[in-house]
Amino acid sequence: MKRYAMIFSIFLVFTTLQAKEEENHTHEGKSNIKINYEMLDFTHSLKKIEGKRYGIELDHENARHHYQFYYEKTNTDTRKIVPKDLHVNKYTMKYQYKFSSQERLSFLYTHIDDNLMKETNGGDIYGVGYSKSGFGLTQYLSDYPHFNVYQTDMKYTLKYNGIKWTALGKYIHLANKNSNNFSKKAKTDYFTAGLKVHTHYHGYHLGAGIFVGKRIFAVMKEGFRVQHHAMEFKNSYMCGVGHKITDNIVAHLRYTHHEAKEVPMNHDNVKVDTLAFNMVYTF
Repeated sequence: MKRYAMIFSIFLVFTTLQAKEEENHTHEGKSNIKINYEMLDFTHSLKKIEGKRYGIELDHENARHHYQFYYEKTNTDTRKIVPKDLHVNKYTMKYQYKFSSQERLSFLYTHIDDNLMKETNGGDIYGVGYSKSGFGLTQYLSDYPHFNVYQTDMKYTLKYNGIKWTALGKYIHLANKNSNNFSKKAKTDYFTAGLKVHTHYHGYHLGAGIFVGKRIFAVMKEGFRVQHHAMEFKNSYMCGVGHKITDNIVAHLRYTHHEAKEVPMNHDNVKVDTLAFNMVYTF
């Protein structure tokens, strides 16, 4: 997977430098159905070997309202020290009210079902956000049975010469972390910074991103990804390409590489590689 990812990354960087078209993903007055499939590969992990993730999203947007409903299932093969394989279900709902094309207020809720991690099984994640003219601020509360996680996201988006640049910062605070062995060895406060770039080129969607700095129990992807296991991520790199197959169908391919530590065992040098494919149908 890593060799093909390197070739894919070189192709992406080359084509991104040539791109001149402006990004535009709004679908006002229409609905989307997105099907997602991901392959996960864990290197040097004491618990996990590989996994598969499936997701489906229903999405409708009109002049004032934007509704999103997402279901995700992850099955992960585990090593012998774990009593059984891991199965996770996540349910996410997000609503945005649009004051104008440049100003939005959003609300998010996610529920987690995890057959192994009792410390985060049944966890509820709440989010509220506000964005205007490229600036965004979102506050998340991850309410787990024995501890809570407070996360503040700040971002600023700038479009220049057909390329969209987004700078992000995530501050994470763990409350009551010493109440259990799952989160006890984690730090109380984390901060991670990220940079993303996105553009279009002759019918292709092209993107890349990087996160530096440590994070744990983080809410990612505008609330649609929750890292609810006790893994401390150090650095993340991602790149992706999408193509408009027909007027109604767009396909995306995305590769992500993470460097992490399994906190309860204090086990460092874990690598997580993900190759994701999704298709979006607009009607």
